[in-house]
Amino acid sequence: MEDHFSELIIPRKPRPADAVKKALLIIATLIAAFFGLMVSPIFLIAFIILGFLDYFLFPRFNVEYEYAYVNGEIDVAAIFSKASRKHLDTITLENVECIAPVSSHHLDSYGVTYKVVDYTSGEADHKVYAIIKSGNDSKKYLLELDEAMLEDLRWRLPGKVFRD
Repeated sequence: MEDHFSELIIPRKPRPADAVKKALLIIATLIAAFFGLMVSPIFLIAFIILGFLDYFLFPRFNVEYEYAYVNGEIDVAAIFSKASRKHLDTITLENVECIAPVSSHHLDSYGVTYKVVDYTSGEADHKVYAIIKSGNDSKKYLLELDEAMLEDLRWRLPGKVFRD
């Protein structure tokens, strides 16, 4: 049997909440440094702790999603600041009911009872596909799939992949 493999990396658009979190971290660090120098050296401990938090949390705001399709499974991972990688999910295609664009009429019969898991860039002009998975863990995965991965999925699941 022929192995099918395709891989795709999608950079996530920075979210407004991320900018607010960064700003709050920086402000808290500067306030702790000011109070540590002017008021009490105890605040220098808070400054050091906040500095470490800044160092470890700032890379988490720059995220890329990696989709890797291999013979019936889509592995989704998050890559933080192009340095560290964290496996997020594995989508097995055994219980997949439908793969279609989010705006497709093919998804109308599945309702809204699914837990939505979003692994997209957040860009409005990108085409987002929904993967409806039934069974014990019914979920609706949102992914930005390219033509090569769609073709592999269509080969694996004929009649369940729609491109509308």
